[in-house]
Amino acid sequence: MNDSDIIREFNRMPVNVKARAFLEVHGQEAREESLHCVHAALHAIEKGQVVVETDVAETVNAMMTWRPPRLVNFLMIVSGEDYDPPGWEAAADLREFAEAILDDIETKMVTHFPYYRSPES
Repeated sequence: MNDSDIIREFNRMPVNVKARAFLEVHGQEAREESLHCVHAALHAIEKGQVVVETDVAETVNAMMTWRPPRLVNFLMIVSGEDYDPPGWEAAADLREFAEAILDDIETKMVTHFPYYRSPES
């Protein structure tokens, strides 16, 4: 299975199906080469529907081009399980959905980057 096939498979996860629907409602064509939930979060940032720290926005933008192994590692997706960030199912609109995704991404940033958000000396 190549990277494109893996991304297509990931985009069949419920969180990404919902993201695709939000993107389409907002006139966006879902990019098949990236996770729809990441694309939806990026779109919400770009349209000013959510406000995040610059480093979070930069990470989300970079995630659009990450290969599947890096996405799996960063999002901590357990083999055979869906990506299931807290709050995404209850989201009623793109803003709420993006907030749930972005909160999870920022949590993962704290986990993977130990000095992220540490106070400066």
